[in-house]
Amino acid sequence: MSYKVVCVAGTFDGIHAGHEAILLKAFEAGDRVMIGLTSDAYVRAYKSGHALPYSIRFKALTAWIAARKWQKRVTIVSIDDPFEPAASSQEVDSLVVSEETKGRGEELNRMRVSGGCKPLTLIVVPIQKAEDGKAISSSRVRRGEVDVTGRLTMPDSMRDELSQPLGTVLSTAELQDESFIRNRERFVITVGDLTTKTILDAGTVVPGLMIIDHKVERKAYALLKPVFRDMGVPIRKVKSGPGYISNEAVEAIREAFHAGRSVVVEVSGEEDLLALPAVAEAPVGSVVYYGQPSIPAWACGPVTQGIVEVPVTEEKKTEVNALLQKFRRLT
Repeated sequence: MSYKVVCVAGTFDGIHAGHEAILLKAFEAGDRVMIGLTSDAYVRAYKSGHALPYSIRFKALTAWIAARKWQKRVTIVSIDDPFEPAASSQEVDSLVVSEETKGRGEELNRMRVSGGCKPLTLIVVPIQKAEDGKAISSSRVRRGEVDVTGRLTMPDSMRDELSQPLGTVLSTAELQDESFIRNRERFVITVGDLTTKTILDAGTVVPGLMIIDHKVERKAYALLKPVFRDMGVPIRKVKSGPGYISNEAVEAIREAFHAGRSVVVEVSGEEDLLALPAVAEAPVGSVVYYGQPSIPAWACGPVTQGIVEVPVTEEKKTEVNALLQKFRRLT
């Protein structure tokens, strides 16, 4: 159903997926759209947090509209009041609200009726959730918890912490071969193309889960494609990273432990951070291998690059889950 004039209001402080859902619904439902953009005075009076100045928010909003060529269908008005202009406008016939603001829309309609105006049709848009199941908001984006699409991002404060190996660094081929032999009866998980290729070339064990992105040191790496084709292993394609862990990647890792055969999780993006959910989701008694670049370690001097061996224990899972919590992920 198309309405003559649809109204929508908000602060639109850094346009994120939640804002886009509301705006897109308004333009879908209305021949014309009236956007009430909260003024700086409104922000000071009614908002508990900070917001960008009105001029910056207005510029970003008009750019978003212009990118879709909707300029002729929209009017943007500065608002100082939570209910105007929709509470008294004779022109507007519908109002787009989120599930969170539906109550305010109902209150606005009561004001309209008491003032002799027809109530507006309320068009309710579901809350847009981030990958942790919580609502996307400008404050969460500002704090760096999620990006504008709702992906969970890695705080900068974690970079040094995550650069430290989770287990023992196997710095030579001899140490690696000895480890592969020692763990050949375990469920083995590999993270990284070079680590996976090294273990497959050793011929000691076939990993039950291989997480790769067809890159080594950010450069294309195609040597595993014919290997996987010959093995006939199923490949689950997911998006994840860089700098975030996606829900679909975690679900693919989780499902691999029940597949009953070797599985490849092929990542579009970057697989580096997926060693964390691999350890967190793996059965106790498994072992995770991933690549370690050369870095200075906190307590033991320089660490030679190599493959990290991480036996999965309850203690190690607790340690890794504590790291994952810093991504604000629901574990």
